[in-house]
Amino acid sequence: HNTNACRASHSTNTHLSHHNTAYHRTARSSTHAPDNPSKASTQTITRTDMKRAMLLSITTCLLSLGYLNGAHGFAVVSQSLRIQHPPQQRQRQLSMALGDFTVELEKPLGIVLEECEAGSASGVQIASLVKDGTAANSGQVASGEVLLAIQDTDVSTSGFDSVMDLLVEAESPVTLTMSDGLGRMDIANNLLKRLTPQQAMLTDSVVRAAVKAVRKSQRLGDLLRVEIIIGSGFRDDDTKCLVRFFAIFSTDGGVTTYSCNVSATGVVMEDGSIDVVALSCAKDEGLGQTIDLIVEDA
Repeated sequence: HNTNACRASHSTNTHLSHHNTAYHRTARSSTHAPDNPSKASTQTITRTDMKRAMLLSITTCLLSLGYLNGAHGFAVVSQSLRIQHPPQQRQRQLSMALGDFTVELEKPLGIVLEECEAGSASGVQIASLVKDGTAANSGQVASGEVLLAIQDTDVSTSGFDSVMDLLVEAESPVTLTMSDGLGRMDIANNLLKRLTPQQAMLTDSVVRAAVKAVRKSQRLGDLLRVEIIIGSGFRDDDTKCLVRFFAIFSTDGGVTTYSCNVSATGVVMEDGSIDVVALSCAKDEGLGQTIDLIVEDA
């Protein structure tokens, strides 16, 4: 499988690949004549029978598992035969929360994965997307988003190697359940008091859509988290929402960070999705620099 995924940790990318291991039976001849030919012949036949029986058993097992390639005449042992998935990877129904979504992608996926927390089984997230790859061209995923499930298997607390093994095994197309990783976002108290429940939900949706748009642009580095939502306004019978929020960014993998004041305008589409029609980010470091990512049509 050509799954473009690798570990991005400590600025080092580790690329995984599968090596086909071929098993061949090699005949060996002895240069010494036995003292008792009859006895030696009997021992040779017995060992040969045992080898044939073992080989037949192994071949039957490989055939039943689909790992014998008859066209090329060798058996390939998959890495999956040596790895037992931990209990958390057993199939179970995931409950969808705010910021969770599913996407179906053809292989090769064109994603670069990294552990959410290096060295621990805390799940994996998208480090980056391969340019012009399947994931990038879909427009549905962005860096910083967390992988929750592969097909119906929960991987929200799995390690990198286990997730990679599942991705390699999965048939194309692959259904991925993702999260934007933002969790429950804080809204300023004075703003929250003025919002109806429906307006609060729309505000949340527009902020999440704006975060995805910022992450996809990559012009400001990685958007790590939303600090607080400080503004929200509505037009056109609450189908157009203008939001302001502070977000934390990093250009070096989180070693150093900076804050941005983000402004966005989102429009509710007929299917309920949010179309971000205006988006700008002002660095909150006294630099006075504003970057317009999306400019609304007049």
